[in-house]
Amino acid sequence: MALASTEMTGPFTKLDKQSVLGTLKSTGTRDRDVLHAQKQRLLGPSKNLKMVSYVIMGCGILLTITIVAAFAGIPFALFGLWIWRFSSKNIATVEAAYTEYLASAPGPSG
Repeated sequence: MALASTEMTGPFTKLDKQSVLGTLKSTGTRDRDVLHAQKQRLLGPSKNLKMVSYVIMGCGILLTITIVAAFAGIPFALFGLWIWRFSSKNIATVEAAYTEYLASAPGPSG
């Protein structure tokens, strides 16, 4: 899965460093603005998923507070926590790969 395309991926697609590096290389440029825009495209689904995880965890906590609905609230909160961890790992992977790619890129000549 290392060479899987990161274009048109869903929010539940696990990103690895090699696919992010490949996507950055596929831009065909070393221009930091273009690379930053590509990084933001990769981060978009994960950032949205992280916001959704906050909502799900909040709903789970509210349901758990009402003792009667705790049977639904606890799984909601745990699912929200899982989504939050998943999206955080994807964000960290993209940031690490972006930093590595910029470090390996030679500076502008001239």
